[in-house]
Amino acid sequence: MPESGKLPFRTRFAYGIGATAESSITMAFNSFNFLFYNNVLELSGTLCGLAVTIALAFDAISDPLVGSISDRWRSRLGRRHPFLYAAPIPMAICFFAIYAPPTGLGEIALFLWFTTFTVLLRTAQTLYQVPHLALGAEMTSGYRERSVLMSYNTVFGLVGTFGVFFLGWSYFGEIEGGTGNRQGYVVIATVIAVFSVFVVYASAFFTRDQIPKLSVPPQDLPTFSFAELTKEIRECLQNDNYRTLVFGIFFLSATLGLHETLTSHLNVFFWELPPQQIRWMVIGAPIGLILASILTPIVHSRWSKRNALIAGILGMTTAVGTPIVFRLLGLLPENGSTLIFPMLCVFKAISYCMSAMMVISIASTLADVTDEHELLTGRRQEGIFFAARAFFGKLTTGLGHLLAGVGMDFIAFPTGSSPGEIAPEIVYRFGVLAGPLTLLPGLVSIVFYLRYRIDEARHDEIRRALEARPPRSPKGS
Repeated sequence: MPESGKLPFRTRFAYGIGATAESSITMAFNSFNFLFYNNVLELSGTLCGLAVTIALAFDAISDPLVGSISDRWRSRLGRRHPFLYAAPIPMAICFFAIYAPPTGLGEIALFLWFTTFTVLLRTAQTLYQVPHLALGAEMTSGYRERSVLMSYNTVFGLVGTFGVFFLGWSYFGEIEGGTGNRQGYVVIATVIAVFSVFVVYASAFFTRDQIPKLSVPPQDLPTFSFAELTKEIRECLQNDNYRTLVFGIFFLSATLGLHETLTSHLNVFFWELPPQQIRWMVIGAPIGLILASILTPIVHSRWSKRNALIAGILGMTTAVGTPIVFRLLGLLPENGSTLIFPMLCVFKAISYCMSAMMVISIASTLADVTDEHELLTGRRQEGIFFAARAFFGKLTTGLGHLLAGVGMDFIAFPTGSSPGEIAPEIVYRFGVLAGPLTLLPGLVSIVFYLRYRIDEARHDEIRRALEARPPRSPKGS
């Protein structure tokens, strides 16, 4: 079992930088995909959402499958690194293909193309994301150090997110036709695909020195089978704290997915901002990330990870919803006012900080629950536990696209539109969808997180009990 001391900076950095690949792809998919397929290719919103939702059925199988297999993997590269080396090239190819469908496809053919490569992309992401998250839980067992390591992972993930947001909108602001230019999406997809391959390999290579220090499959761990996988999932869900986190993440995913999917439409059609302004909405991100990375471990130690998670949700939903609700109530000046853009930037900076605190807290609490699970069952299964984290990250995208697509069709939001051309009553309905309705599930998640019970004192008890046990031998020792 890894020691609970501090990891060197280079290890934290190398682990964290790998998150930029996943976040870059996810951000581009969530920000530009709905615009591309719905507004440019004019695929119906419901079919856009259905394609991503179908991929969830495969995710529900592939995520725990990869988690269970990686928990058992034996090689000179350890349990997790072989998957980190195998995933990036398929992930990049499938991501590129999503934005390069053949011209002239009919609606059903376009839907099938989108569905097929979304399924393949998500499967390739699973090969990377689940082992990567599990690796973070393995590298240290310290209550605070886990928060610090997950802070690095979250901050680098958000750097990838904001980098894609800024560069993508900058590019669309320069090319002819803006977000209506089909070829522009191909260029963005190519850049992100190449970048993701590079950073995943770099992260895997520069964390390889940790392999000898990591856990190995114990001698009595049963070989993989679907029956065994089902048993492991059932055992995980019997853990009250894990079940609480899973249900909370489900509702939180609905809010995050809707918000991420609708943000581009919100900026373009609701606030009517030009791409040159939209790209600068990340200006508050560095301040928010720095504050979150510094404050979150402190808040975890003083007020618990649960309270930090709940504070993050409340702060994020308040920052996202306030300007939209104020606009719906007629309390803001008209679009084009010099006050609108700086106001949005301030609220965006607050949401970045609180979102980072929220994401760090979720990852860190899951790592602590793996310790409790080991104490209760004798099994250390980071792969299975973080498969749920990976799945619900994809659920964010799936629910977001599905609910957003159905909602957009329900309010009759027109495809192929330009800012200022949409009827005011439809813009108002869109604001209700993107504001109050989007944030409601996130607030429901707090009800579940209030039931989480592992604080620092309880985690110390768990660690002492685990350390008092005799060591278990890996197979073949």
